[in-house]
Amino acid sequence: MKKILTFLSGVALAALLVAGTLAAVALRALTPQAGEWRTTVSLWRWQREASVPTLLRWGTHPLLLPRLHGHRLTTSAGTWLLQAQGESTLDARCAPCRVQLDALGPQPVVVDQARLTLHVRGADRYDGMLRLGAGTEAVSLPWRAELKAEGLKLHVELAPTPLQPLLALFGDALPEMKRARVEGRFAFVADATLGEQGLQFQRLVPRLADVSVDGLGTETLADADPGASCRPQPAGGRVEGWIQNAVIAAEDQRFFEHPGYELDAWVAVWKRNQNEPEALQGASTITQQLAKLVYTGDERDAMRKLREWLYAVEMERTLGKGRILQLYLAVLPWGDGICGAEAAARHHLGKPANQLKPREAAWLASLLINPDLQLRRWALEEEPARERAAWVLKGIKRLPRERREAELDALVSWRPPIGRQVPR
Repeated sequence: MKKILTFLSGVALAALLVAGTLAAVALRALTPQAGEWRTTVSLWRWQREASVPTLLRWGTHPLLLPRLHGHRLTTSAGTWLLQAQGESTLDARCAPCRVQLDALGPQPVVVDQARLTLHVRGADRYDGMLRLGAGTEAVSLPWRAELKAEGLKLHVELAPTPLQPLLALFGDALPEMKRARVEGRFAFVADATLGEQGLQFQRLVPRLADVSVDGLGTETLADADPGASCRPQPAGGRVEGWIQNAVIAAEDQRFFEHPGYELDAWVAVWKRNQNEPEALQGASTITQQLAKLVYTGDERDAMRKLREWLYAVEMERTLGKGRILQLYLAVLPWGDGICGAEAAARHHLGKPANQLKPREAAWLASLLINPDLQLRRWALEEEPARERAAWVLKGIKRLPRERREAELDALVSWRPPIGRQVPR
């Protein structure tokens, strides 16, 4: 018996040594290297930083992947039900599912259902399909990925897809889709990295074709008086003169050239917002800004931008550029509680809008980036405010070169008579 116990003790000790060695090897493998995508793993009271690439390699190994079947994985996007299909394919379903992209604002994009299929294609290489929505209306995005130290390098493509079912994915978050009829197709190609900073896009090439929107009722603005919602407006009707050109120069220099939106500007701002989410920009055209002022409000989230885009597309058809510009000039907030170009010209410069000189119109339009802040700057930091007014003046089209030079020279010493009003 003594010999048996001695033998069993030796076996147990050897087993402990083997287990300890394996545990040490595992812990060493889990330790993230410099620059490697990392996360914190918790087991009971034990917490440790771990290498995400190592965890992914382990989880998709043929010996371990089948053991994930039936498990649930809780993430910031939602809870995923995992189903293994053989030794190299994993299916994950989430309902509802949320996608948080800092570049789109603080509110997540929510879809009713998402299904992700992952195939292991070799060492650190994967591909699969992401399906958003259910049934025949689901939208499919094929993808492929390569695992690197800093994260998953993704390539995603969406083939030309009808816009109506694509927008219907967002359900009640896009209430306009209950009455809007949307034609056209959307496609994109994207390269991105999924890593410690979330999903970061290196390349995004969207394409829209044959777009039209109907059913939102924007044609009623053809005869409406949106300025009635502002402070009582002075008589004058249509806004004429240099203020029109100055506002276009300040807000949307390609106003007469685009269909109400600019995809290239969206992509540029998207990339900038990824790195500076605390100072989100929207790349809105004058038409989109009018939609925001009249219909959607200014909440910073992706759904508001989509709603704004729908109205903008329809307004370009129902109203035309001239009417859109006049409506925009009628409802713009201009600081000091003033609303509309005519009231702003009289309040800030003491004259009707159609009598403004180019430098006066440029100064008034330069306020639009943030009217109350810009007005304070003229009192506290005059030079930056004057530089912005000069930038607007340089962008005014149809201004002869000689007169532009004269107006710029005059702007150097000119100061606005801020707050002086004329009788209505």
